[in-house]
Amino acid sequence: MASGVAHELNQPLSVIRMGATFLSKMINKGRKIKDEELRTVTEQIVGQVDRASAIINHMRDFARVGIKTTDLDVNLPIKNIIGIFGQQFKVRDIAIELDLDDNLPHIMADSNKLEQVLLNLVVNARHVIEEKGEPGGKVTIRSFSDKGRVAVSVSDTGNGIPDHILDKIFEPFFTTKKVGAGTGLGLSISYGIVKDYGGTIDVKTEVGIGTTFVLKFPPCSNAK
Repeated sequence: MASGVAHELNQPLSVIRMGATFLSKMINKGRKIKDEELRTVTEQIVGQVDRASAIINHMRDFARVGIKTTDLDVNLPIKNIIGIFGQQFKVRDIAIELDLDDNLPHIMADSNKLEQVLLNLVVNARHVIEEKGEPGGKVTIRSFSDKGRVAVSVSDTGNGIPDHILDKIFEPFFTTKKVGAGTGLGLSISYGIVKDYGGTIDVKTEVGIGTTFVLKFPPCSNAK
């Protein structure tokens, strides 16, 4: 874990150092820095600072202290996510289909944390659909009962996950995205959150067809 964090942070820090070194040398030599060069270097530095901050914030989430739970309707965080981000999918011509069971028992979880999990899955779904580059992409979110447990599934019509990386997707810092496009912590954090609430997260995938993540939680002890 420590080596992974060091590797991820070293990349933005190296870019920041290069930019700062360039500016320092130009100033020490009394050379005028062109506006375009100055703008490019400062934008790169700011971008890499943001990336380093994102990595640190992800690590804070990964090292969660304490578990906050409340009696929760699992459909609530789903509706919140779609209400906030649904327009982004519409603009990208990606359909979102909801199939929610309104009669499910409640679970013990934190709405904000569950929103974090769902947001990560939905954003990943959008990414793989855009990566596939075919029209008619769709994300389907379902809530349903499965053998006495409360289940939520997020399905996409992306390219699916190859077998040789399927067992790595929940590992910290594992990502198939380009350098700088992701920290590789989203799924590992989501896995930890789901486990905190006594749940499980499984993956069903078919290369060329798409992927479905299935979350399952125990119902509240007072649920009928």
